Amino acid sequence: MTKIVVVAVDYDDDISLSGFETPIIGYENVVNASVKFGTLKPDDSDLNVLFHALSTYSSLKDRGEDVEVAVISGHPESHVEAGKRIRAQAEYLVNILNSRDFILVLDSVEDELVIPVIQGIANIVALERVVVEQLRGVEETYILFGRYLRKAIEEPRFSKVILGIPGILLLVFAVLSLTPLSMYVWEVMVGLLGALLLIRGFQIHEVVAKKWRQSSIYRVSGILAIFSLVVGIALTVVSAASRNFSYDPLSVRTYAEVVVPFIALSVSILFTGRLINRVLRRSIRVWRDIVAVLVTVLLARYVLNLIEVITFYPPDEIVKALYEYNLIQIFALISVLVVAIVFLMSFIEYQMKLTRQT
Repeated sequence: MTKIVVVAVDYDDDISLSGFETPIIGYENVVNASVKFGTLKPDDSDLNVLFHALSTYSSLKDRGEDVEVAVISGHPESHVEAGKRIRAQAEYLVNILNSRDFILVLDSVEDELVIPVIQGIANIVALERVVVEQLRGVEETYILFGRYLRKAIEEPRFSKVILGIPGILLLVFAVLSLTPLSMYVWEVMVGLLGALLLIRGFQIHEVVAKKWRQSSIYRVSGILAIFSLVVGIALTVVSAASRNFSYDPLSVRTYAEVVVPFIALSVSILFTGRLINRVLRRSIRVWRDIVAVLVTVLLARYVLNLIEVITFYPPDEIVKALYEYNLIQIFALISVLVVAIVFLMSFIEYQMKLTRQT
């Protein structure tokens, strides 16, 4: 008879409050951890997951199944770290218990993120979703709302979004209201909110954090890139203030000439940091960063020329001017050249990889 492992999933690692380190294996150990956790956070939904896992274990045990119960957990802040921890703990359970048949017990959509992580390690023979029954009276609704509000304030993974983002926006609103930029405060806040949502939505902050931990080179290049960008923005604001924040063509051209080189420098610094890291690892992919730096510099120069033409000529003569200055032809040439280089180097890289394999 194949052993079945009932696995309770605590994605945000609340169980660590009980003093137990995951994975927790065995009925008695899980009971002790559940009781200890229940005394600390009796209203947490993860407590229902733990007791549901114990109930499932007991039911299967009474039916004569060869069964074991365990608890695995992730990370309270990072999805990347949570996935890595859950994968490592699932592999540990497979090796220790000599079983690949798991029954997962979880209680939220977020916990379901572990499913693809575990599927490559074990067979998920069943999935138990714990739904807590609630009365629907007004009083119970207020109580439930209060619990979720407290959860949003106390738990870092929620408070960063629910409190952190509004806090940044309010701070920006207060600062801009005291400056000549107060008339643009809503535009700045909407742009900042869009940037924060973009970073959060594409998990850019986790990618940056991962790179930051990987190498000191990434840390140094990241700090230099941020410093360059901040200096560029500060000088642009100073330049705008000197022109009374005018948006006439000449002013726009002046602002672009200030900020575009700093943006290009920041991007080039990031690619250069990765280039140095690849050189130290003797990676053939170093050519990608060389091409990226060259393209960044060329695009910055091209953008400045383009803005100069657009702001100098009247709208009905812009297209004619672009052809006279060969800007359209130059863009086409740069595009074809970059595509050709990428194709050639990718082919060479592929051939070298095949040679190493043989």
